[in-house]
Amino acid sequence: MGSDTGAHELTRGGPAPEAAESALAIVSRELMESIRSAQLALEDCIDGSGGDTSLARSAALLHQVGGALRMTETYGAALLTEEMEAVATHLGNLRAGAGRDEGLEALTRSMVQLPAYIERLLGGGRDIALVLLPILNDLRAVRGQPLLSEGTLLLLNLSPSHEGVGGASKGSGEDPVAVARTLRPRFQLALLGWIKGGDVTAHLTVLSEVSAALERASNREDARQLWWVIGGVLESLQNGGLETSVAIKRLLGQVERQMKRMIDEGVDAFDNHPVTDLLNNLLYYVARSTRAGPKISEIRAAFNLSELIPGDEQVEHAREALAAPSVKLMQTVAAAIREDLGRVKDVLDIYVRTGMKESSELVPQLELLKKISDTLGVLGLGALRGDVEAEILRLKDVVSREGTSEQTILEIAATLLRVEDRLDQHLTQLIVPREAGEDAETAPDDDGDFQQVTEAVMRESIINLARIKETFSQSMADQGDSSGIDSVPSLLRGIKAGLMMLNKTRAMGIVDRVGELFVLALKGQGPSQLSQKEVDRLAGAIVSIENNMETVR
Repeated sequence: MGSDTGAHELTRGGPAPEAAESALAIVSRELMESIRSAQLALEDCIDGSGGDTSLARSAALLHQVGGALRMTETYGAALLTEEMEAVATHLGNLRAGAGRDEGLEALTRSMVQLPAYIERLLGGGRDIALVLLPILNDLRAVRGQPLLSEGTLLLLNLSPSHEGVGGASKGSGEDPVAVARTLRPRFQLALLGWIKGGDVTAHLTVLSEVSAALERASNREDARQLWWVIGGVLESLQNGGLETSVAIKRLLGQVERQMKRMIDEGVDAFDNHPVTDLLNNLLYYVARSTRAGPKISEIRAAFNLSELIPGDEQVEHAREALAAPSVKLMQTVAAAIREDLGRVKDVLDIYVRTGMKESSELVPQLELLKKISDTLGVLGLGALRGDVEAEILRLKDVVSREGTSEQTILEIAATLLRVEDRLDQHLTQLIVPREAGEDAETAPDDDGDFQQVTEAVMRESIINLARIKETFSQSMADQGDSSGIDSVPSLLRGIKAGLMMLNKTRAMGIVDRVGELFVLALKGQGPSQLSQKEVDRLAGAIVSIENNMETVR
């Protein structure tokens, strides 16, 4: 979805839910037929009659379905379709083996969940992809992509509410590295046996014993926390609270790699390779376990998981009723997104200030923006996600071309500011639906924070404009001082960035024209080289901009 469309929706507060539901209902029959055709093509591939050609056909049909879902602004279902298409394409490049078999199994399950999810939406349910997170994680695990639970839930931004949970406050006195070195072979064999589906009970028991021994030996909090939470996940796998999935297999594989790092680097491995993302993902599965054993109950209480995401019977209730996410989760996610957006904007600012010479400095920001995009997608905020995706493409172009204009960077930053500004409003709408009859035109979108931002931006822009007027007047005077005119372009760029952030496109266009006129003046001997008619028009434009700013303020 292009940034222009996204910006339009942001200014209007997004489409009314009723309109989206109506559009989905209109195309629902064709959608279901296309999904069924994609499912049949996948079955042809699995039974061997169609081969990779059938898989490619399934991917092409899913691409069509995704396009239709985005047009109807059904963003949660569109995100699932996007991941399904990516997996189908990925599997077409894989040879037969365990990885391909697991991918086909995950894709088959998603073919069942997608139409069921759309049916719920047609029945009045809300389009929130959080309830699809388990299958989305499995699909991403097939392709080796980061799981969405690590970028979306951000649970470890909250410290555990109980000190000393997850084992004694001090280790048992054993050398944790020596314990890891001794027990890793047992862990590897049990993990391999469990993944292959052998004696599941015996293998999970061994894995639990190893994690418990490492928890007891750990002499630092983050390591002890990791093995404690792993113990909870294994407990849930043993008692049937969690089903074996591609994502959980991948997470336990990451645990084994962390154990190897610990053997190679000592306990410093937890500094060199932080386990925050791994813990976030593990905690997500602790929260959604359908059975609460002793460890699961302790972990949930320590991290307040019941306040963040639904667990136990709440998961099924959320699936059936499609209830809104919790306020606590929305607050956590909003704070994390703002922090990530702030990091990107800071890097863009430094990039401009240092002359825009090292575009390689922008590469890490692409991954951060992708994480923000994934989070917005899981929450069903497709309009905001579309804006971020558009800026990812522009930033990729900047990096590949090794440089760009300052204007492009300003525009990217302005879009991110608009996303940040509209974030609270869109998240609030997930929790508290609009009242019946209230449309996007009448929905309140000027909360206190936005008013403060608007006032601050306009105040700074008015100050810049006053300096421009003063410079203009001095330059127009007989033998006046025109030295200050060199600062006018930068003052104009600052004003334009402020107007762009507030989506004042008409005023921004006038500022652009004023800037062009000043550039022409700079090539001569100052504004005195302009004709009187041009001078009058320039003065009138400046006064109009000033009046507009005062009105907005």
